[in-house]
Amino acid sequence: MRTRHPAKLRVAATLTADALAVIAASLLAVWAAGAFDDVPVIGRLIVPFEADPRGGALAFVALTPFWLAALWAFGLYREPGQSIGGANLAETPNGPTALTTASWLLLIGLVFVEGPRAPVAVLIAFWLVAIVLVPLARWMTRLTVWSRVAFQERVLIVGAGEVGHTLADKMTKHPEYRVKLVGFLDDGEPRRNGSDGPSMPVIGALDDLDQIVVDQQIDRVIVAFSRARHNDFLRVVRACADSGIKVNIVPRLFEVVSSRALVDDIEGIPLLDVGHVELGRFNMAVKRAFDLVVGGLLCIPILPILAVVAILIKFDSRGPVFYRQERMGRGGKSFMIYKVRSMYVGADKERYALADQNEYSGPMFKIKDDPRVTRVGGFLRRWSFDELPQIVNVMKGQMSLVGPRPLWVEEAKQCRGWAQKRLDITPGITGLWQVLGRTNIPFDEMVKLDYMYVTGWSLTWDIELLLQTVPAVLEKRGAF
Repeated sequence: MRTRHPAKLRVAATLTADALAVIAASLLAVWAAGAFDDVPVIGRLIVPFEADPRGGALAFVALTPFWLAALWAFGLYREPGQSIGGANLAETPNGPTALTTASWLLLIGLVFVEGPRAPVAVLIAFWLVAIVLVPLARWMTRLTVWSRVAFQERVLIVGAGEVGHTLADKMTKHPEYRVKLVGFLDDGEPRRNGSDGPSMPVIGALDDLDQIVVDQQIDRVIVAFSRARHNDFLRVVRACADSGIKVNIVPRLFEVVSSRALVDDIEGIPLLDVGHVELGRFNMAVKRAFDLVVGGLLCIPILPILAVVAILIKFDSRGPVFYRQERMGRGGKSFMIYKVRSMYVGADKERYALADQNEYSGPMFKIKDDPRVTRVGGFLRRWSFDELPQIVNVMKGQMSLVGPRPLWVEEAKQCRGWAQKRLDITPGITGLWQVLGRTNIPFDEMVKLDYMYVTGWSLTWDIELLLQTVPAVLEKRGAF
């Protein structure tokens, strides 16, 4: 008998957070819209809709189930129980979209029924507040409530080989997944010690899975290239699924299968579509238009931040505020990237003298405690403020908001063969590498991520990555 239900707890916590956010938005909307100009603040919040059809707070609070139903219709209560780590900021666009759609439907209905007496001002105020409060409440819930042990999934990995250990390494580097890795299951000795990642034991063979699942209260089983016989493997997987334990399978050739791959089938046999996006003129025009619109809006908050950063740099060390560096762009064309100075003047010349201290795999150069970084520069790097001037590169068309990391020319020359696919698209300020961990991800893994991004590009994916950049920066993933 399973007593743990972390997925259900996550759904309940998310539902509660949404309800509280909607109620708060209802109260704030009625107060802000001034629906009762001659009534005190307390009166605005307690007068029912029947007393003044323009929109009493009690009426809007009573609509809470309607807003929750809209969020449910957009799939915002299904993901927490299905995906690794539950829902994350990838689903954030769905929240405002659901609330916007529901608001318009309700507005049309109220105008049709009430005519000029419809509470248009309050409904607009509610929409503006709710699209901010609901995602914020969800984020705070994941940050606080989901950190409790009862909300964490206990995960067992079947397969203690290279893929299994790589998977464990990645999962432990992301506490936001809210998982507890219990151990490996394999019908033989592990093929890798996992010294670079978590020290996890092989706690049994495949035949022991039924008992281990019960004893260890496993919530999810991930199959990573098990060496078990086919029929034994199928039996165990089906048994887990029948018992309500979630099962994930790492597909063969996962290195070229995008996480956004579509699934087709032939008479019950699933087929994964590796996919390949044709990066023609139309797609690139759409991406460019998105960069110009969103980039232009981002310039508004970025400019005053850069002004403060410039003052801090000037007070901290001698030298210019900004500096340029040659990078490789789309089609192999080089360009000068703009950054704020985070190192002492002349630091580039010392790179080769410090080569033996490089802490990053591959041709890229990274030192955690780089002696060339200034005091203010260390702060700027941890919070990614040094990247802000790249918005100029975006507006000039040399970079995109989202894309592969722009490499030094010498670093880019190390990308050969299929890895050169990253040059088919404009490099970006943020992207898969930046969101998933930056320096925590080795160079060869970064190139694979770039390949998947280029071959699976979509505007929706760009929006998701932009939103995921916010928590990545706040959590300072791999930043130094």
